[in-house]
Amino acid sequence: MRIEVVGQYWVELSAKQLIHNGGWVAYVAIRATKENRQAQPGFLSYQQVVDGAVFESEAAAIAGARKVALALVGPVYG
Repeated sequence: MRIEVVGQYWVELSAKQLIHNGGWVAYVAIRATKENRQAQPGFLSYQQVVDGAVFESEAAAIAGARKVALALVGPVYG
């Protein structure tokens, strides 16, 4: 799992490998930072993103998750 601070959010990025074909799927969670948790609780619970996409590597899946997360928290952070 990779955690990045993007503005007022913690973005948790991860990938899981599929047993049946060896491909990778992307997962993300977005939470408010500790300082901002009272004002803004969790934004997006941990879940698979980029539905139906199977990536060739863990790094590619994490990059896909990051792209989705940045689109959700706002273009200013992309």
